[in-house]
Amino acid sequence: MQKLTLLFVAILFSALSANAQYGGPRLFLDIPVIYFNAPDVENIGKRLGVGAETAFNVGTHWSVLRIGGGAAVTADPNADDFGASIITTPYALLEAGAGMYRSNGSRCAKTHQNAFTAMGKVGMRYNFNNKIASETDTKGFIDYSIGVEFGHFFIRDIFKNYEVFLRSNYYTQSKTISADFGFKMFLNLRAGDR
Repeated sequence: MQKLTLLFVAILFSALSANAQYGGPRLFLDIPVIYFNAPDVENIGKRLGVGAETAFNVGTHWSVLRIGGGAAVTADPNADDFGASIITTPYALLEAGAGMYRSNGSRCAKTHQNAFTAMGKVGMRYNFNNKIASETDTKGFIDYSIGVEFGHFFIRDIFKNYEVFLRSNYYTQSKTISADFGFKMFLNLRAGDR
C-alpha cells in the first residue's frame, strides 16, 4: 500500500505541475522507442536483449507523467540452446518523473539548440510474461520501479525529433536493476501552439 501511495503522490505532483505551467502542459508521443536491454545488471552476462515501446508523455520542463507499453526480447548469450533461451516480455507502464525533461533550461522551443533530460522517476510496470523473474512462472505481475533517465537531442524540428537516452530502474518486486540504452523518435503534439 505504501508503494501505491508514493506512486499516487508522484503522479499528483506531476499533474499539478503540468497544470500550473504557463500555456498548459507539453504533450509528446514517443514512437518508436528502440533500446538495448540488460534486465538484470547484476547478472548482465546471463540475459541481454533489445526492446521497443511507445509512450504518451504529459509534462512540463521539470516533470513528466508517462503511460505506454512495449516488449523486450532477451536471451542468454551463453546458453547451449540459444533459441530456447529467448524470452519475449510484453509490458505496460506508468511513470512519473521530476527533473529536467526535454528542456535546455531556457524553456524555449527554438530550433538549433541542444535539449536534455535528467530526472528521477517512479513507476509501475505490468509484465504480461513473468518468465524472466521465474523460469517456470509465465503469468503476469505488477512491479514497481525507482529509477533515473538521461537523454540528449538537438532541436532540428519543433514537431519531430530524435533523442538518445540511458535509463536505469530498480524493480522492487523482482529486486533487479535494469539498464536500457537507445533512441526515441518523438512528436511534439503541441508544436503548432508554440
